[in-house]
Amino acid sequence: MIQVLLLTAILSMMALQFTLSSRQQVTIATDLQHKIQAEVKLRTLESRLLFALLTISKNDVDRALQQQDEIGRLWNFYGKPFTVSDGATVSIQDINGLLSVYGVHNSSQLQQLLQFLGKQPQEAQTIASNLQYWQGYESNQFTTMNGSVVRGEHILSVGELRNVDGIDDKLYQQLSPLVTTLQQLMFNPMTAPLPLLQAKLTPEIAMEVDKLRREGRLTRQRFSELTQIEEGDTIIFAPGRRLQIELTASVGTAVAKRRFIAYLRPENRFPVVWFQ
Repeated sequence: MIQVLLLTAILSMMALQFTLSSRQQVTIATDLQHKIQAEVKLRTLESRLLFALLTISKNDVDRALQQQDEIGRLWNFYGKPFTVSDGATVSIQDINGLLSVYGVHNSSQLQQLLQFLGKQPQEAQTIASNLQYWQGYESNQFTTMNGSVVRGEHILSVGELRNVDGIDDKLYQQLSPLVTTLQQLMFNPMTAPLPLLQAKLTPEIAMEVDKLRREGRLTRQRFSELTQIEEGDTIIFAPGRRLQIELTASVGTAVAKRRFIAYLRPENRFPVVWFQ
């Protein structure tokens, strides 16, 4: 009798182990399937988005045409994420709406932004000088860094800002979404992130501009009326060809992400150039 009970217990334990193992295998297979589906969904989303960006005008005066497209009616170019479909999210930031840290051209604007982010005027000037020195400009023109390692060339990645004296982790987290390392000839204030607007405009006007564009009611005329900023040699209101894009696609427990900068040239033989 005892042997029968022992045998029954052993068989029960084996059956339980087989059941648990089967469940684990099913879970692994399901997770793998979700991962593959998420990657496919991500690639499909990227293709749909790039096709829309290449074939539909991004100018705000052509909103009637944009409304006819599933993505065009939803998009914005100041980095606010929007959902294209279930589990598919897109964020587009116009590079012309960011502050370029390439060279010395925007040094005064950078100092203004640093002061808005809480730095004292002398600290902001020192950080801007250290950034210029990091890019290879003569040290006797600017405040030198404490460290002995200097790249001596233009910044290739926003992540390099971590190496500049005066930029700690907190300041880096604040700066990284607001700046670009690409050279910039024109600035688009209509697609600038909110902190950049707040650094340039009064708090009330900056918040009104942000409110109008989140509601899809910001026009060039209304922007100029509020800010007294007009298009000119260095100011443009239409989104540029270089866009910082972030895609997210999720299926079940799997999440696939991709972030890159695309240079769009619809008239060219190679219409898309990936910078990063």
